[in-house]
Amino acid sequence: MWNKPGTSFSTRPLPFSRANSIEGDNPFKMTERNGKLLIISGPSGSGKTSICRELEKNPRVRKSISATTRPPRPQEQEGKDYYFVSEEEFQKKIKRGEFAEYARYSGHLYGTLLDALKKAIKEGVVYLLEIDVQGAQEILKKFPEAISIFILPPNEEALKERIMERNLQTDIESRLAIAREEIKFAKKYKYRVVNDVLERAVEEIQQILELDSPKKG
Repeated sequence: MWNKPGTSFSTRPLPFSRANSIEGDNPFKMTERNGKLLIISGPSGSGKTSICRELEKNPRVRKSISATTRPPRPQEQEGKDYYFVSEEEFQKKIKRGEFAEYARYSGHLYGTLLDALKKAIKEGVVYLLEIDVQGAQEILKKFPEAISIFILPPNEEALKERIMERNLQTDIESRLAIAREEIKFAKKYKYRVVNDVLERAVEEIQQILELDSPKKG
């Protein structure tokens, strides 16, 4: 069981292989005409944000900037990390149909802006959505061709350590309980990647996308 400390999710078969994909073949090869949607989800502490930052180094990947009602964290920048809006303004955007999806998480609203998504697809890029499991399911209903990847920590003990390292020590058991519920959705994603070593997890996702690693220097 995952919630037992020291127990791993897997013995690291290739998470992007046919045996670990819901669909047998990879129908998501990059095309010159259209871009692709890439959905990445995972519990808090899984390392999904670090993975997304590495993927963004590839010029063919563009990360979606979500709108949220939560206050910015230290070092977060408006228009780069999120669009920070009031609850009232968020509700107005809902009524105007400006979101491809939106959901409330830990008391705050988060939403994916539809116009930016459509523009990216037309421009032929890989549009990266780092969203929670609720939002991911909504996106997949509207865009079933999206590439969906769930990021798993190697075990609960590692997840707990990562949460503590992020200075989120308050109510850790509550956060772990949320993580357990989110992990139940992993089977709904086309691919699952265990993030025990960041560089290896990023490489696996790049192979799923058939992207060349960005050259250093």
